[in-house]
Amino acid sequence: MNNKKLTLKRLIIFLVISFVPFCIIVPVMWSVYGEPIYASDNEALAVPTYLLGVFGMMIPSIANIITRLVTKEGFRNSYLGMNTKGKMGFWTASVTVPLGYSALSAFLIYLFFLNGMTLSETFGSVNLQSAGMFLMQLAFSLTVFFPAFGEEWGWRGYMMPKLMELMPKPAAVVTGGIIWGLWHAPLTVAGHNFGVDYPGYPFVGIVRMCLMCTLMNAFLTLLTEKTRSIYPAAFCHAVNNNLGMEVLYMIFGSETAVERLDTLSPIQTFIPLLSVLAAVGCISMILLMKKDKPRSDKAA
Repeated sequence: MNNKKLTLKRLIIFLVISFVPFCIIVPVMWSVYGEPIYASDNEALAVPTYLLGVFGMMIPSIANIITRLVTKEGFRNSYLGMNTKGKMGFWTASVTVPLGYSALSAFLIYLFFLNGMTLSETFGSVNLQSAGMFLMQLAFSLTVFFPAFGEEWGWRGYMMPKLMELMPKPAAVVTGGIIWGLWHAPLTVAGHNFGVDYPGYPFVGIVRMCLMCTLMNAFLTLLTEKTRSIYPAAFCHAVNNNLGMEVLYMIFGSETAVERLDTLSPIQTFIPLLSVLAAVGCISMILLMKKDKPRSDKAA
């Protein structure tokens, strides 16, 4: 079997293992509780949906391990090394970039949709208490790191290298982003992230997720490929999930600003974030295509 056929076989096995659990568990839970599980007011669903989200993020890593064992690939080139020599810029960017695009998205929301409010009225709670809350939330990202690693070691540590063996990098990034977005589809249909009461449900939500995942995939793949390590992407994923635009408003925004933010449609809040992520994605793709200088050592 030639290399590309073997790579494709391994990729298919990995994707089947990654996709099947959500495609079974979410419909079963929906059937048991009789409603979209992530758009429910049923308190009995709080713990099960939380656990499904946390442990569900580990599925791609489990698929990575199973595929490597079943196909006898082994764990060489597993991206588990800590490659920091000459790469600290990418490690730093794994935290600063998601904070930056979240903050810029929050500012664009203020600029275009919180009409009539001044900056001081919108972000009136910027004080020592809010700064402390921000630092605590940032520190909590270390806890979120573990499920984030669960996704990243699967998507960026296994899927993306395989896709880049099969096709050019730009096509691999787009394909990988769409696959990642579709993996979320059962959760999106069940109301995760966007709810169920928006126009075009659930297809608009699935498309939104695919767009966001494709743009983020460019940056996360850049971090992984340039450092040959999965940890920067996992840190980025954790900070993105834990300190997004909505969280920043909850920490720094005034009560009036938060109330007005709740009245905005999903499209209104999505467009600023999408525009910022598009810029990040384009820059990431340019840097990803740039060849590194030859190295004498290789990370695991």
